[in-house]
Amino acid sequence: MKKLLVLPALLLIGSVLQAQNYQDILRYSRYSAEGTARSAAMGGAFGALGGDLSTLNTNPAGIGVFRKSEVNFTSLLDFSHIKSSGTSGSASQYYIGNVGLVYSLYTPGSEWKGVNFGFNYTNFSPYKHNLNQFIGNESSDYSLTSIWAYQAGNLKSERLDPFSTGPVYDAKLIYQSVDDYYNPIFWEGPAAELINQQKRIREEGYLGEYAMTIGTNYKDQLYLGVTVGLQSTYHKLYSSYSEIGEANAPSGFDMFNYYEYQRIEGDGINLKFGAIYRPIPQLRLGVSIHTPTWYNMSFEYRSGIDAWFNRTDATLGRDRTQYSSESPLSEYDFKMRTPWRAIFSVAGVLGRKAIISMDYEFVDYPSARFTDNSFNDDYQYENDEIKATYTNGHNVRFGAEYRVSSAFSLRGGYSLQLSPYKEKGFSFTYDIPKGDKLQTLSGGFGLNFGSFYVDAAYTYRFSKDKTVFYSNYGYYGYYLGEDITEEVIQAQDIANKYNEHQARLTFGLRF
Repeated sequence: MKKLLVLPALLLIGSVLQAQNYQDILRYSRYSAEGTARSAAMGGAFGALGGDLSTLNTNPAGIGVFRKSEVNFTSLLDFSHIKSSGTSGSASQYYIGNVGLVYSLYTPGSEWKGVNFGFNYTNFSPYKHNLNQFIGNESSDYSLTSIWAYQAGNLKSERLDPFSTGPVYDAKLIYQSVDDYYNPIFWEGPAAELINQQKRIREEGYLGEYAMTIGTNYKDQLYLGVTVGLQSTYHKLYSSYSEIGEANAPSGFDMFNYYEYQRIEGDGINLKFGAIYRPIPQLRLGVSIHTPTWYNMSFEYRSGIDAWFNRTDATLGRDRTQYSSESPLSEYDFKMRTPWRAIFSVAGVLGRKAIISMDYEFVDYPSARFTDNSFNDDYQYENDEIKATYTNGHNVRFGAEYRVSSAFSLRGGYSLQLSPYKEKGFSFTYDIPKGDKLQTLSGGFGLNFGSFYVDAAYTYRFSKDKTVFYSNYGYYGYYLGEDITEEVIQAQDIANKYNEHQARLTFGLRF
C-alpha cells in the first residue's frame, strides 16, 4: 500500500453503503413490467394492444379492450448468475409474477361501450443475487485503508465517523503518524505492499406494484384508461469486503474483513394515464404517461470490522492478534421521487392470424430526487450526483404472435434498455459503474380453450458492466516543501457479466 500524506477531506467518496446515493434511484426505476406470460413472451410490447392484465401497469388504456371479465395468475421461476473476473455467484427463487382481475361492463349497443375496472399485482423486480469478486495482489496498487485514512482528515480519534472510520480506528487499521506544528493530526494505514482483495454481496427483496385501473372504449376505436399504482419495496443487502496482506508484512498486518448490513423498505404512489387509438382495424397506436412514484422509505444500516495482525516478540515469537469493532445501528426515514416516464406504442394486427408490436419508452432519470422528512434539503449533494451521473433512458420492446390455430399460438420478443449512465460520469466521482445495455430475448406459446387459457414464456436477460471496490479523489502531498498533487485512489476495474433466466406460467379464466 502507498503511504500518503493527505490534506483535510474535501469530497468523501468511499465504499461505505450507508446513506442514499444515485445507485438507489436506479434500483427502483430500471425494471421490466412484463407481468403475464403472454406479455413476457412478446418482450413486454403491449402498449398498443391491450386486452392483457400486464397493460394495467404500462398503458391503462389497454383495459378498455376487454369485452369479457377475466382473472389470471402467473407463477415465476427465476435463476440469476453473475460472473466477475473469474469468480461467479448464482441464486434462484420462485415467486408470484402477476395476479389480477378485470370486471368488464362492455355494452356493444352504445358509442361509449361501458366501463371496465381492474386490479392487478405485478412483481417488477425480484432482488435475489449473489456476487463474488476478487482481485489478486499483482493488481492491487491501493488499499481501502487509504480511503479511510483520507476520510479521517484532520479529526481527532473521538470525532471519527462511528459508521466507518471510527470502527476502523478501533480495529487498528488507521493510526496517527504525524503530530507537529504544521500537521497536528494525520492518518495512514498499515504498510502492506501486496494484498489480495475480495468482496461478497448477497441481496434479497422485491419491487411490486398494485394497480387499480378504470377504462372505457369509444366506438371500438378509442380506448382510455387511468391507473393508480401503489408500489411496495423491500431490499436487504449483506456485503463483506476482505483484504489479505503479504506474508511477513513490515507492519504486521495480516488481513481484515469489513462487513455491512443495509435494509430499505417503503411504499409509494403514482398515476398512469393512457390512450389507444385504432384508425383502421389493422393498426393500433398507443401512448401512456407515468408520473414519478413518491416513496416514503425507512432505512437501517450497520457496519463492522475484524482485523488480524501478526506481532513479533523476541520472547513469544510470532503471535496473531485480532481486533474487532462494530458501528451502532443507524435508523431513519427519508423520501424519494423516482423518474417520470412516457411510452409510445404501435401494433399491427393482420386479420386473426398475426400480431406485430413495438414500444418505445423514455425515462427521465436525472429528474429523480431524495428529500428528508423536514423542510431542509439534506440531500443536495446526492441530488446533484444524480443529475451529473445519469442521462435520459431510452428503451425499446418488440413482440410478435402467430396464431397457428384457434387453440394454439406461438410468440417471440426482444427488449433493449440502453445504459442510463452519462459518457464521462460525475466529474469528481470515479466509482460510477461503466454500465452497458440490458437486453432480453423471449419466447413462448399459448393454449386457448375458450373460457380457460394457459400461457407459457421463457425469458433470457443479459448485461455487463465494470465496477470498482472503492475510489476516492483528493489532494495529496507533503506539507514541508513538497508539491501538492491531485490523485485518485482507486481499485482495479472488475468486469461483471449478468444473466437471468425466467420461466413463467399463466392460468386465466374469462367469464
